[in-house]
Formats: sequence, C-alpha cells, structure tokens
Amino acid sequence: MSLEQNKNESLIVPSGNRFYFDEPRFKMTIAGRLFVRISGYIGYLVVIAGAFTFILSDIEWLRALGILLFLFLGDRAIHWREGDRPFSEMPHDGRVNLSEYISPGAYSVLEKAFDKSSITKRNFFLEIIRELLDLREIQDSLRRLDIKPEEFKQKTEDFLETSRDNKTSVDKKILLLQKAEAFVSRVAERSIANNRKFIKPADFFPGLFSANDEFVNRLFNVFSIDAGDLELALILSSFGKSFRFRLPPALGGFSFESNRRIRHRIMNRAWTSRATPLLDKFSVDFTDLARGGEAGFLIGHEKEYRRLVDTLSRPLDPNALLVGEEGIGKETIIAHLARSIIKDEVPPAIFDKRLVGLEIASLVAGASPEELQARLKRIVEEIFTAGNIILYIPDIHNLVKTSGNHYLSAADALMPVIKNNIFPVVGATYPREFKEFMEPRSDIVGIFEIIRVDEISEVDAQKILVYESILFEKKTGITIGFAAIKTAVALAKKYFSGKRLPSSADELLKDALVMAERRQKRHLVPDEVIAAAEEKVNVPIHEASGSEAETLLHLEDIIHQHFINQEEAVKAVSTALREYRSGLARKGGPIASFLFVGPTGVGKTELAKILARFQFGSESMMVRFDMTEYQDKESFYRFIGSPDGRISGALTEAVLNRPYSLILLDEFEKAFPDILNLFLQVFDDGRLTDNLSRTVDFQNTIIIATSNAHSDIINEALSKGEKMTDIAEYLKKKLVDVFKPELLNRFSKIVVFKDLSPADVGKIAGLNLNDFANLLGEQGIELEFDPSAVREIARIGYEPAFGARPLRRAIEEHLRAPLAGKLLSKEISRGDRVRVLFQGGAFQFTPVEE
Repeated sequence: MSLEQNKNESLIVPSGNRFYFDEPRFKMTIAGRLFVRISGYIGYLVVIAGAFTFILSDIEWLRALGILLFLFLGDRAIHWREGDRPFSEMPHDGRVNLSEYISPGAYSVLEKAFDKSSITKRNFFLEIIRELLDLREIQDSLRRLDIKPEEFKQKTEDFLETSRDNKTSVDKKILLLQKAEAFVSRVAERSIANNRKFIKPADFFPGLFSANDEFVNRLFNVFSIDAGDLELALILSSFGKSFRFRLPPALGGFSFESNRRIRHRIMNRAWTSRATPLLDKFSVDFTDLARGGEAGFLIGHEKEYRRLVDTLSRPLDPNALLVGEEGIGKETIIAHLARSIIKDEVPPAIFDKRLVGLEIASLVAGASPEELQARLKRIVEEIFTAGNIILYIPDIHNLVKTSGNHYLSAADALMPVIKNNIFPVVGATYPREFKEFMEPRSDIVGIFEIIRVDEISEVDAQKILVYESILFEKKTGITIGFAAIKTAVALAKKYFSGKRLPSSADELLKDALVMAERRQKRHLVPDEVIAAAEEKVNVPIHEASGSEAETLLHLEDIIHQHFINQEEAVKAVSTALREYRSGLARKGGPIASFLFVGPTGVGKTELAKILARFQFGSESMMVRFDMTEYQDKESFYRFIGSPDGRISGALTEAVLNRPYSLILLDEFEKAFPDILNLFLQVFDDGRLTDNLSRTVDFQNTIIIATSNAHSDIINEALSKGEKMTDIAEYLKKKLVDVFKPELLNRFSKIVVFKDLSPADVGKIAGLNLNDFANLLGEQGIELEFDPSAVREIARIGYEPAFGARPLRRAIEEHLRAPLAGKLLSKEISRGDRVRVLFQGGAFQFTPVEE
C-alpha cells in the first residue's frame, strides 16, 4: 500500500482499542509543515496588529473587537504550553485522538525527531532522545542521576551514527508514522496514570523504555538508567524548576506552610446539614484543611485507602479501624480521604460529607464525669442532626482502656452510638494497644472493619522523599541527587527498622543534609548519606577499600592476635564477613548463622565477643540469650511475646531495636522445642512475625548458636586422651539426636571446636594476663609478668575437660586478690612498676627500680 493511499486514513495503534494518534501535519511533507508553521506565525502577527489597531479606533464596535482579540491573545499566552484539551476532559466512552492532548513542546520534539529520522534514516527514538537533551529539565534529571548530560549526549550521537537503515523513503515514513502513533499511545497511558494534565516533553523520556527499541535499551544500559528512577528524577527536576519562587501548599501528600486562611464550612450542597458548635470546639475538620490546601495526593497505602472507602460506603456497620505503628501513615490516609471528599472523588454514600477528627484528650480535660457525659451527649446529637459527619477518633483505644474514669465515661457514651450505626466512624490505634485493649472486647471489635496499615514500599518511600527534597532544596540551597534519596531509603530500611518508612529515611536524609552543610557541599551524594548512617549506627556501611579491605583480607591473622587456635571457626566467620562487606552475602537470610559445638571453655563465646567488637563496633552490640532460661511454653512467650500483647518478646524487641547486631544463643540445645522450630524460618527467610503481627528483619544479623550437646561423648573421648579432631565428624552425625536435620541444614556452617592443648592454654594465659595488666595500667600501675608466672598460671588453669575456663579462677585467686590487698595497704601505689614472678612455690610481686 502506498503512502498516497494512506493520506486520508488514520494509522491507528490502539491502546485497549481506545487511544489513537491522528495528526494531519505528520502526513504532510516537511515543506508543507514549514508552510503551515509560518502561516500560523503570520496569522498571530496579523491578530496582534489588528488588536492594537482596533483598540485605538474611535469606532466603538472596532474597539470592542480589539478587546476581544486581546482577550483571545491573553488566553493563548496563558495556555501556550498546553495541549488543546486536558486529560480530565477526556470522554469516558469512545475512541480518543491523542493529538488533542499533546502539548506544543511535546509536539515539537516529536516533529523534529520525525523529520530528522525521515531525512537521515537514523533511529527515530534516538532522535527523540537527542531533541530532549536540549531541554534544561532533562539535563537536570540526568544530573540528579549522577550522569553528565554531555557524556549522555555524546553516547547518543555515537548510537545515532550506527542506527541507519536502508528502507525507501516511502516505507520509512509509513514505519515512522506507526512508531510515532504507538509511542504516543503508550506515553499517554503513563501520563494519565501519573495524573498529568497533558503529554509534555518530559513524559517522552521515561516513555522510551516502553518502545522496546534495541538502541534505546543499549543506551540506557550503558548508564544503568532504570525507568522508575528516571521518572522520579524528572519529578524532582521539574518541580524544582516550576516552583523556584513559591512552593505549592500541598505537594505529594505533604502540607507545606501556607498563609491561606482556612474557612470553616459546615453546610453541604443540599443545604440540609446543621451547625456543630460543640463538636467544632473539640475536633479538627479535615475537610476544611483539605480545602485550605493542607492535603495532597496519596503515595502508597492505596490498598488500605480503597478498603476504607468501601467500608464507609456500605449501609451496615460503616465503621473502620486503622491499625498501624506510629508514623506509618494512618493520618495520611485520613487526610487523603478528606481531599477526595472535597474533590467529589468518592462514592455517593460519603459524597459531600465532613470528615471530623475528635480530640479525646481535650474533650476529657478538666471535665467531671457528669460534665463529660453531657458534652458527649450533645456532640452525638449535633452529629446526628447535621447528617453529614464522618467521625474520626485517633487513639480510639483510650475509649476502652481500663485506666482513668474519664476514659471509661467516654466509652460508655460513645460505644453504643457506634454500635447503632448512627453515623460512620473511623478509629485509629497501634498494634500493641489493639492487641491488649481492643481485641479482647469482641463486642467492640465486631462493629469495625479491621484495616491493618503496613509500611510503604521502598519505591513509594523514594517518591515521597523526592517531593520532600523539593522543600529541603529550597531551605538549604543544596541540590539533592536521586542516588542520595535512593541510598537513604535503602539504608533506613536496612538499619533503622525501629522507625517505619518513610519517617526513618526522611530523618536520615535530613542528617545527611546537615553533614553536607557542615562540609560546605552544594550537592548531596550517597557518600554523605552513608556517612550520616554510619554515625547513627556506628557500623561500617561504606564500600570496603584501602586499609579496611586489607584488614578484611587478613582478618584471620587479626582475630588470632586475640584468639588462640580454632582455625576452622575463625576462617568461617572471616569468610562470612568478607562476603557481606563485598556485597556477596546470601539474600533473604541472616548475614550468617553458625552452630558452634564442642567442650566447654574452648572459646565459642569468646569468638562471638571478638566478632561483635570487630564488625559491630562493641560487645554491647551482641545480644546474648541463655537458652536455659527458655525451656517451657511460658518462656516461649517471653522470647517472642505473648498472644495478648501484654508481654514483649525479648528476641523480637532486641532485633527491632538493634537490627544490625550479633545474636548469641548460648546452650541452644536446651531451648523449648517451639523456639527451635522458630529458627527454621529465621535461618531460611531472615524474617519473623511477632505477637503484634510486626515483621522482624534478621537479614542484618549474625546468629551464633553454641551447644554442649553430647558432652558425655566429648568428656569420655577427652578422658581417653582422644582429640576433638578425631571425633568431630562422628559428633556432627550425632547432632541429629538433639536437633532436627532440617534445622541443622539451615546453618551456614557447623563448627566443632577443638580441645585446647597445654600450649594453647599458655598462650591464652598470656592474653588474659595482658588484659589484667592493662586494667592496672588505667590506675597508673605498670605490671610485668615473668615467663615463670605465665607458665604457672597456665599450669594451674589447665583442665582438659573445662578448657580455658579455670584460668579466670587462677588469675582471681593468685594475682587479683593479693594485688588488691597490696593496693589497699599502700604497698603498691600509683606510678609503681611491679614485676610478677613465680619463685619458691609462690607468686612474688617485686618493685622494679627505674
């Protein structure tokens, strides 16, 4: 089919058989389009000249015509960057020609790319990119992604030169028309989903991912550009440019400072509602705030919001209870509901309602029980008479708490009203309070639809921080790169799970901005965010390099400076740390999980302490559990929390508070069987759901379980003079008598610790005595140990069945106790230098003269 035959036909590329793009100018020749453009410019010049001429005329009707022409020109000037129609005016039925919804700037980019591709036979989509790169907004978005626009432009030119094809001009033009129509249709879908008014040039850039063009994909892959990241970077750059002098009152769900006076409106459009003066005194009207521009569109929580709207719209029990942690977004959902109500974007059942939040604390303040009852009765009457109220009760658990007569009185008055469905009610509470105070009351819980508000996704948190960053940039003058935002969200999710997204990421980004200001940086990059996170958690997060990388490579030698023998165990933990710091650790589980088996006193716990000091910064970052304390059902609840929420879980709370830590489970084999089963999930998925339905993340922990299982076999072997290396494999096989095979298989490594030889104990004695000397050094006393003293302490402290454990007692009895007496008697004082020897069957403390 020739191009001539297609001139009067629309080349339609449907989007669900609904969208098509039919622009007559694209079917003209280049000269024809140039003629139309010049004619348009001349036409505007004629209108401008006519307007000035007519408005100065003495003839009244000509002057009126001049005014009309000026009004026309003014309207065109106001809307000169807009399409003929916004998407909001798009018909709900029938097919839609997208040429009416494309802005002049977007059309210009499309037309230039179309013409250049027609003439040069180069890739059409690469030509679009080339045209977009001349726009400041696109250049800024690339900088936000830490990509130099000049390098991206040069690479685009390189790809353009290799993208020519040999199709005839007619076939090329038909193919280009088809590509253009398909491309615009896909971009329109994306623009509508993102609440755009028109198709703008910036919408083309992320839309290119949907083109599935080989050259475009290769270009984006060279610079590691992700479609979602690019879209958010464009939001950051476009809003930063659009609101250079003034921020909007509401942007992306956030309420920025607004000087607008909020007008209180109580009347609905049917003029059937009534005033609520007492309710107004003890409440906040969210619909008033929404009209004043104090609420923006919702990011995340779409599922919870839909359930809330559906619940409020039903005829029976239109009551919802939002359950979620503090700062997770419950009130954001309420604010967005208020915005949707004033925008008429809600079902008929809640159309034209007022959403009012009752402040229980102010309601009960200073009121006697009788006065409180009277207030509540009058408020209920006002709500009933008004007929257009949705009542929101934050911290609704206060109504059913068994503490305080005032709260009990409030419950007595309000709960019967809620049960009778007199008006819709939305309550909000926290998981712990819901579990403890509300869930046991089936009569109350039964009238509410329980909606659990979960933490938003990392992608949604990134989007929220993009909008927040617009405000931060205005306040600080620091340009925030998108990579910094992405890093803040990732690190907050990983290391600060005590607070939910986006609050945790928001705080980290603010800390990074303060650090950048202190360092006089004008551009925030991921390094500042990482440094800010490291300050908060005191752990190495940055990429290992230089001396740190060298340390990791020789970690075994460094550990052995403080730890004797047990090469297999030291190698296992060192390998795990190297994998973690290089980013190669297994996803979906803890950093590593080890089972240390062997006789007592051979260093199982000591190695865990050294590991905590080296990787986690301090022994205090080691969370230690003596599993002999968790051997029954009651202790199981103490470990992960009781079902009623009254008892917090020792393990779950510890990890929630310290998501990056070492967990030591001493004498693991003695734990209650349900606890052992619990760790099947922890070792496998790195997650655990606690009694409050919170997900506890173990993915940033190292878990070490120690066990003296089959100590009888170990002691018998040692008493016969056998070595642990001789029975190691047999002992591993016998572990299935104590632990389930599926649990053993989930450990990263099972390490059988070797027994200690007299020489090993001698070295350990040297280390312990060095620590003892350092302790005295803090008091200004220099202590030296003669080799004879070290040998004797090692001899006294050596018992094959107990490893190095008797050493502590030997040092206590033979050194610490005598020295304490000499310090108190002033035989030894600050500034003295003392040498310890073993002579004549006793330890001697001899002053050393300078």
